Amino acid sequence: MPKLLWSFNWRHLSHRNSSMFSAENILNEENLKKVASKFANMPTIRLQTHEPSKRAAVLIPLCVVDDKVSLLYTLRAANLKSHRAQVSFPGGMFDDKDKCLEHTATRETEEELGIGEEDIRVWGRGKLIVTATDKCVLPIMGQILTDFTCKSLKINKNEVEEVFTVPLEDLCDPKFLRHTQFRGGYSMPVFLAGAHRIWGLTALITHQFLKSLALIVTYNNIVPMIPYVRNSSSKKYNS
Repeated sequence: MPKLLWSFNWRHLSHRNSSMFSAENILNEENLKKVASKFANMPTIRLQTHEPSKRAAVLIPLCVVDDKVSLLYTLRAANLKSHRAQVSFPGGMFDDKDKCLEHTATRETEEELGIGEEDIRVWGRGKLIVTATDKCVLPIMGQILTDFTCKSLKINKNEVEEVFTVPLEDLCDPKFLRHTQFRGGYSMPVFLAGAHRIWGLTALITHQFLKSLALIVTYNNIVPMIPYVRNSSSKKYNS
């Protein structure tokens, strides 16, 4: 009898988690507006005191793959000058012809992956991130409206080596959550779910997005000791 009871509870919990991460639960207008509002009010991240003049934008692409709500990531081409062979979100530098940074994110996504701007619904933006390099990056929250597979995308091989998606359920699963400690006493989140390890700025943006999504789903990743990742008032940012 105890074994049967344990089996029932496990199946019930599994079904509850599956429902929590379903498209019906996450990808409805009311919820996404709440997540966008929360994301817009996350603490500003500064990885250096100087603010670079260059601007870039990346898209956080929500999509449904194999009936699972997921995030889409790219593996940058090995021939690129910077961040080669690293996991990133689609995006790039602001162009003078861009109307805004949201347009930068969707334009670059179309150039890299062949997903048309008309097939992307932008839900909101985060705060400008002052990176440790020569640019600031704006994360844009968007939803890919069309059905696709990674193999069906028209990938620009000059910029992207590979495309993969990771279900939100896996990104929130504690067994795939880690952090890495850097010299100077600060840490960054690391995600082990998916085809490649997600770390660095992409992991930090993922972490902030999932914290915003925690209005709907369970995400409890605690990243200790982040004294160098600070908000605009130079206060410590606690994850």
